[in-house]
Amino acid sequence: MNIREMFDSIADKYDFLNNLISLGLHKNIKKCAIKHVPLKQGAKVLDLCTGTGDIVILLSEKNVEITAVDFSPNMLEIAKKRAKNRKNISFMQADVLNLPFNDETFDAVFISFGLRNLTDLNKGILEMKRVVKTGGYVVNLDTGKPKGLFAPIFRFYFFKIVPLLGKAYKYLPESTQNFPSQEELVKIFLELGFKEVKNYNYAFGAIAQQVAKK
Repeated sequence: MNIREMFDSIADKYDFLNNLISLGLHKNIKKCAIKHVPLKQGAKVLDLCTGTGDIVILLSEKNVEITAVDFSPNMLEIAKKRAKNRKNISFMQADVLNLPFNDETFDAVFISFGLRNLTDLNKGILEMKRVVKTGGYVVNLDTGKPKGLFAPIFRFYFFKIVPLLGKAYKYLPESTQNFPSQEELVKIFLELGFKEVKNYNYAFGAIAQQVAKK
């Protein structure tokens, strides 16, 4: 089963499982993540790997214009239903590595729990950098690598308990293990030409956000 097929197969229970895995924390974390990005009224925002639409629904409460992209048609259908009364969101099926947008189109680009799924991480970041305006922001929110006393607790929960939820969720800890730490991601963003990068840790670093300014 490839990644797209996997997400199509779990689309109908994705929100329930996200609440279960995050112990109900993920929505508050997403709200905090949006607050760390300065968005002016009328800003054009791109949300990649939009999933079932959590980020775009939260963003739609601001006076911004949002384009939501995912490669899973089943995920997009659920997101569209959830956002049917939101007039400032448009949806599109597309590949993050080959975005159908002109250079410097958006004021901010968000990707949440999706960067890990790209076959070429650097290419994905560069594609996001291409479509964001100079002075705009690329925002990544994903699992991090906690340190200190919480680290062994996180590893036990994530690598022993989460996979019990089903075959698709065995992939989550595996992809986390191979995904760069928040410190490594900051370095990658800077090496790829962003002017400044700020990192924000949540849940003792189990989830981390990078806000990279072009």
